[in-house]
Amino acid sequence: MHTVFQPEAMSGENKRLIELEKMKKNLEYQLQEMAKTVEKQQEMLAMAKRDPLTGLRNRLGIPELVNDRLRAEQEGVFFIMDMDNFKSVNDTYGHMEGDHVLTKFARALKGAVDARDIAARLGGDEFVVFSPGHSDKCEVKAKAQRIVRQIERGLVAPGRLVRVTISMGIACAPTDGVTYEALYGNADKALYGVKKAGKNGYRFYDDLDESRCIEAVCDRPQCSLEEITSNLRERKMEGSFEVEYTNFENIYRFMERNLIRDRREVQCVLFTLEDHIDADEMLIQGQLEHLQHAVVSSLRKGDVTTKYSSTQVLALLMDVNRENTDMVVNRILARYRAEAGKDVMHVLYDIQQLRDCRAEG
Repeated sequence: MHTVFQPEAMSGENKRLIELEKMKKNLEYQLQEMAKTVEKQQEMLAMAKRDPLTGLRNRLGIPELVNDRLRAEQEGVFFIMDMDNFKSVNDTYGHMEGDHVLTKFARALKGAVDARDIAARLGGDEFVVFSPGHSDKCEVKAKAQRIVRQIERGLVAPGRLVRVTISMGIACAPTDGVTYEALYGNADKALYGVKKAGKNGYRFYDDLDESRCIEAVCDRPQCSLEEITSNLRERKMEGSFEVEYTNFENIYRFMERNLIRDRREVQCVLFTLEDHIDADEMLIQGQLEHLQHAVVSSLRKGDVTTKYSSTQVLALLMDVNRENTDMVVNRILARYRAEAGKDVMHVLYDIQQLRDCRAEG
């Protein structure tokens, strides 16, 4: 009896086994690489939702978390706060010291809130905290006072002449809103009320007297920028209006009289909300506050802004040419659109360079 060898058949089967083993290893390698890619993407996504300076969540990292907690618990307290004199710190000691102050603010804030709370830095010196669950008003007041005191203690620095104080607005779910967007908007209105009342304090949204939110300035009719600047020249600006730096009218006339001597470029910018004809008064007021917040937070030391009418905001931009003014305006509009929510309105703007009034005579 003879044994017949089939070397070619055996070689073909071995080759197939080897190829299958290679395919398996290649597949395993691809899966490992895919897992690494997914992990890296998740890390990058997590980094994108963190503020690199303070380590807190940022504007992208907090809305989803807050909305998830609200869906689960239906109740909570939203705090929004900023530093009243932060701009003076930057102007006096420089931006490196300003960054140091922000990191100390974040550290103190972390130490002041509870483990379940969500804290974030939204940008600049604007911070928020969401505290889930039920709290009565006395508890919320005590917590607000504790947060403010702890942060202010953490910001004390020997040799720094500028004292930093905290202003805070508070909104409570579900009475003041059941989404992050609603709570943010209403807490921001409460913060605006604190700033208007002299800063350095806190206020609840439900304590705002809505009838006082619409001031006499809102009764002014809309005007063109040319009409407004003409009125300013002729001292026809009447009525009470809100000013970021005191006496907008006097500053305007002073700059007109000293432009040639000081060789300064000053741009006057008028922002006007459009698409407001069918909107209710409170919606317009809310959008104007968002616009004004975007303007104020985008200006630099020496710039001046005032609310001129129920749909208009004026600003004086000091020592900038037209090109740089366009950049500032685009930054303001981008910030407004980011903060205005679903009720965002179209904003028109007009720019006019101030000229020495004596040269016109």
